[in-house]
Amino acid sequence: MFPANRTAWGYWLSAGALITAFLLQSFFASRIKSPVYDEPAHIAAGLSYLATGVFRANPQHPPLLKEMSALSLLLAGVRWPKSDDARQLIGGSPVALEWSIGNAIIAANGPDKVMFWSRLPFILLAALLGILLYAWGR
Repeated sequence: MFPANRTAWGYWLSAGALITAFLLQSFFASRIKSPVYDEPAHIAAGLSYLATGVFRANPQHPPLLKEMSALSLLLAGVRWPKSDDARQLIGGSPVALEWSIGNAIIAANGPDKVMFWSRLPFILLAALLGILLYAWGR
């Protein structure tokens, strides 16, 4: 084996080890961290988009990432609530109800479960982007 080939494999192994370390750290940290400031609103907005097809909740951000998170939540069994606040939000209420609905979703389905499944798509996406960035840089 030529030294140049050994070096190329060393780079791939180093990049793989770093991405694996990132995945493990992100995976385990996401299980113990509480929701950040705007996560409940994004969780409620994403679930409302997928469950109802209405794009009224939290319109100041693009919906794709919120929908990715909501898809993961739906696969985990988290559903859009059937409460008065949820109906008002879908109906176009001017009050920012996504915050209280998001908190209710987290409380009703268990904070650990909701936060893990809502963050999982972003952890996987970040790892895939790390792989893409390494491959592109090579």
